[in-house]
Amino acid sequence: MFSVVCRWSLIFAAGLLPLAAVASDAPVRLYLGMGWGTGDGSHDWEYSNQKISTTHYDQDIKYFKLGIMFSPAVRLELARTQVDMDVDTSRNDLSGMDLNLFFSVGNKPVRPYLTVGLGSYDYDDTASLVAGDDDLSGTAVNIGVGIFAPLSEHVELDIGYQEKRIEWQEMESVTNDERLNVSTRMNYFNTGLRIIF
Repeated sequence: MFSVVCRWSLIFAAGLLPLAAVASDAPVRLYLGMGWGTGDGSHDWEYSNQKISTTHYDQDIKYFKLGIMFSPAVRLELARTQVDMDVDTSRNDLSGMDLNLFFSVGNKPVRPYLTVGLGSYDYDDTASLVAGDDDLSGTAVNIGVGIFAPLSEHVELDIGYQEKRIEWQEMESVTNDERLNVSTRMNYFNTGLRIIF
């Protein structure tokens, strides 16, 4: 249900981009950004369509962003994201790209926002689990809320909370024809800075 709602929200939002650009008198602006996040998450493992275990972890997130502001209320953002997970006694890494839409409301300097998006991720160092010796790949669905707070004319602070769900590709069992599936859930608080041109 989470994935369906986010996907349809993103499709609907994408249809509003041309309208937002035409309706606003503000010029279209580009920006660069970077940020950090921390939180927790879990891996849900399914074997033959039955959930067999859940692995919990803590995580740290780093990201770099390139975005375009169509109006003060609407922006589209491409982010390169790196996730470092502490799973039991080991450390695992995810890396990927996200494409997110942001909608902010109000006419005050500090503006609350809603964001929805999709992403493509690799689960690093999992090639041994997948036929073809490639790391696991997956599709992410993102949703979040937060605030934009200007620090100066060209610098903006972002504080928010996000949820991410990643559905990874199926893995074949080495002993029979059954399939092993894993999905990742992430919840984290983030903060970042944007340089607006």
